[in-house]
Amino acid sequence: MTTTFLFEIGCEELPSSSLEQLSHALVSGFESVLQTENVQFACMRAIAAPRRIGVLIQELADTTEPRAIAKRGPAVSQAYQDGRPTGALIGFCKGLGIPPEAVSVEETDKGAWVAYHSIQPGQPIAELLPRITHQVVSQLPMTKPMRWGSGRALFPRPVHWIVALLGKDVVPFELFDLNTDRVSYGHRVHSPSALMLHHADEYFDTLKQHRVLPDFEERKAFAWAKIQEVARLHQIIVDEDIGLLREITCLVEWPVPMLGEFEEAFLQVPDIALIAAMRGHQKYFHTRRADGTLSNQFITVANIESIDPAQVISGNQRVIRARLSDARFFYETDRQSSLDSRRSALDRIAFQPGLGSLGDKTERIRILAKEMASQLKVDPAQADRAALLSRCDLVSEMVLEFDELQGQMGAIYALADGETSDVADAIESLYRPSGPTDRSPQSLLGCILGLSDRLDTLAGLFSIGQPPTGSKDPFGLRRAMLAVIRINMEPGLALDLAPWVKRALDLQPVEVDSHVFDQLIQFLRDRERGLLLELGIPHDLIAAAQGTDDTNSHLTAQRAKALLAFRTHAAFAPLIASNKRIVNILAKSDTQLGSVNEALMTEASEFTLVKLIQAITPRINDAVSRETYESALEIASSFTPALDAFFDQVLVNDPNDDVRQNRYSILRDVQSALLPLGDLSQVQA
Repeated sequence: MTTTFLFEIGCEELPSSSLEQLSHALVSGFESVLQTENVQFACMRAIAAPRRIGVLIQELADTTEPRAIAKRGPAVSQAYQDGRPTGALIGFCKGLGIPPEAVSVEETDKGAWVAYHSIQPGQPIAELLPRITHQVVSQLPMTKPMRWGSGRALFPRPVHWIVALLGKDVVPFELFDLNTDRVSYGHRVHSPSALMLHHADEYFDTLKQHRVLPDFEERKAFAWAKIQEVARLHQIIVDEDIGLLREITCLVEWPVPMLGEFEEAFLQVPDIALIAAMRGHQKYFHTRRADGTLSNQFITVANIESIDPAQVISGNQRVIRARLSDARFFYETDRQSSLDSRRSALDRIAFQPGLGSLGDKTERIRILAKEMASQLKVDPAQADRAALLSRCDLVSEMVLEFDELQGQMGAIYALADGETSDVADAIESLYRPSGPTDRSPQSLLGCILGLSDRLDTLAGLFSIGQPPTGSKDPFGLRRAMLAVIRINMEPGLALDLAPWVKRALDLQPVEVDSHVFDQLIQFLRDRERGLLLELGIPHDLIAAAQGTDDTNSHLTAQRAKALLAFRTHAAFAPLIASNKRIVNILAKSDTQLGSVNEALMTEASEFTLVKLIQAITPRINDAVSRETYESALEIASSFTPALDAFFDQVLVNDPNDDVRQNRYSILRDVQSALLPLGDLSQVQA
């Protein structure tokens, strides 16, 4: 038989930043422990609202599944003496709570052993739930737990009630110095009285009747539908903002969207500043007109159905008017000075002890960007200008108030100052990609600037002994290196990064130990490996693709993808086997191999293979230069028949030293021809 289990922790309003994490941990904790305890259930529904978290487990088995018990004891020779149980057997039985007569004897390939076999019957779930619940709650992640009253219990906010119902019955136990009960509470304003729950199955319907939607996803969908309804009613458009919607869902139990507006004069301020003020400070959804331009209307989400909505809207309008006035003041103040004039202020802002100021960092980036631009046939003057202005908006009033607008405000101010659109685009994309879902800079100049900036950061912090350690990465260097790799994977860049890492190290204002370069290159390869794994490429193919000692992440990715695509080709396995045979043979050579001497060749298969090397190698190199690695692999597979004949007809380890070394040289030339495709010896069969 099955029933429903309801568990709810009722508390003061939880921090919006931790509600989802706590809820997910609670659900996964119950799932894990029930699986360990061998308890069957159909589904689990999360409870996650500002004043409560919990779970509703449906079709929960009333007993655990019977479990087979198999224990091996001492050897028979140690278990009995003259037919009587020894201390070893008695101790074994005592530990299991059974008499010696309950054991049996098992014959194995290592002799006869005492064993005990039994079936543990299912245990009532009602008896297990208190322990299971305590175990799950004790493992919840609580970054900032607190105590309240005179108790010693810890939780992110004071706990006021605990509900634990198995069907219609209370599961009695104590948690957070409270006894479990069947009493919950609805909306703090609309339904503050206690709610008596008669059965676990009625929980969600009962709470909904009392103005609480405990299911997070249901509440989020309800809020978004109501927001869109308001927008349609007033013929405006709301941009879908998943982050803000989730935050609102963490803050309200009963979403009630309302429309407000502000003076159109504020629309003279850049849209991103107005949106930042509405979103960041007030949690408002901005709206747009049918033509896509920002409107002077916003949607706020209240947690109550007010008897006088006009008062609520008026209060919100009064607050946002003050916020937008601040934004307008910051913008107008900033426009009184050019970006260029702010450059000197960066000299007074420390970047990192030992690495100088932000001004010093800017100068290093200028050098890197100009040199990189010259190599990539981009105007060095443009790169220099973009690097010079790249961080000047950090000392603007607008960015000091809304730090999330760094780069974006710099681009706006650059255009207003008459800078080119290329420079403005590069400044705007300086911080991209900011995460795995963010796109890389779209312009080549932006890629150059972003790459130069991150290489300087990585080189500087590694130089002063501040690399990431374990799970700690306070400066976000793993994210910075991933950005370097992703930017360099853009076809327009595709740089060999090792020389640029060295150049960035040379520009640092500290003495750099010789091992730092190797440390950074290994750090690059580790992050590159992780990124390729996320793309679904197996470990061995990544190792092969990285085996050329090339630090061009774009080409490494192309090689890895080609190997993955070619892996199912019939010619792939023979090519890999032949290459491994070559690697194993050449490993025995301890001398420097010279060029192939045809005068030392005696077998037809030797001449055939040498001619094939001369014919195929340029074709492989040409395909590689065009980055058509899969075509290069198809060409390389032509080696296989000739290599098979060579190994069948030629004694590679000839007794004559000169002949043997010459045959080694032939195989070395095959290996060299294959090397641009990767270290194929790393590929697993």
